[in-house]
Amino acid sequence: MRTLIPERIAAPYLDVELSRFLLLCVNAVGILVGLNFYLDQMATHSVLAWPLLIDSPLSLCWMTASLLTLWGLGRRYYPSSPVLDTLNTIALASMVKYGLWTAFTLNYFFGAYYPEVWSYWGILFTHLVMVAEAFLIPYYGRTSAFALGVTALWFVANDVADYAFDLHPHLHASTTGPLPWVTPLLSLGALALAWYCLDGGRNDPTAL
Repeated sequence: MRTLIPERIAAPYLDVELSRFLLLCVNAVGILVGLNFYLDQMATHSVLAWPLLIDSPLSLCWMTASLLTLWGLGRRYYPSSPVLDTLNTIALASMVKYGLWTAFTLNYFFGAYYPEVWSYWGILFTHLVMVAEAFLIPYYGRTSAFALGVTALWFVANDVADYAFDLHPHLHASTTGPLPWVTPLLSLGALALAWYCLDGGRNDPTAL
């Protein structure tokens, strides 16, 4: 198990149901705020395209679903299965990828976002918190070749949709700049991180 979050910080959200519930509530608010950002784009695209459009809110949905699986199981005897491994892998990788994508985009197009305090600091902070939250998953989740493969296919579909079919988030800038090649690099980096953090799962499945 490899993670950036110390045990003393992670434990309340993993082992105390009230703390986990509050975190899930925060995630729910984040999902709603994120969906509000995409409303204009969602209105102009088919419902079938929405999963490829709402990148950050969907990442929070994956993360929320991952945390919900802890109920009734806990991390002490958390099982490994193709479904759980895939959910945890795609949650970790997506939270990291789209959190960092947003941070990069805000700073690359700094002049377009900074004049609006919320458009810069608010979005930057919330998306960096997304990245941090992803590192709760290594305390209970595992990955597999199958899970990494499914996540890779999902990222390819997202990246192609974003830059071949213009489904990327609306930008304040008039150009996508380096995003068409930065985004696939973030996909690769997030996949590598998921493998590194989740490969083999916990050191001892019976111990906290």
